[in-house]
Amino acid sequence: MKSNRIAYKQEVDHRFMKPVRMARNKTQAQLAELMNVDVSTVGKLEREELKFTPLYESKFNQALKRMRVSNIELASLREIIQMKQKRGYK
Repeated sequence: MKSNRIAYKQEVDHRFMKPVRMARNKTQAQLAELMNVDVSTVGKLEREELKFTPLYESKFNQALKRMRVSNIELASLREIIQMKQKRGYK
C-alpha cells in the first residue's frame, strides 16, 4: 500500500533550482541574492557546470525558507522532475 504522506524534510538538489525559481517568478540574480552567492554561480549550478555541494544545498535551503516554499510544493516539483526524466527531458 502506497502512503500519501509527504516527508517532513524534502531533499533537494540542483534540479530543483530552476523550477523553484520559475514558480516564484525570480531571476537568477534574485535567487543568487537569496542564496548569498554570485549570479554566475546560480547559472552554473542550474547547468550542472558546478557541483551541488552541501554548502550550496544549505544556501539553497535558506533561499527556499526565505521564499516560503512549502514541502508540498517541493513534493510536487519532485513528481514533475521525475516525470520529465522518465520522458527523456533534461
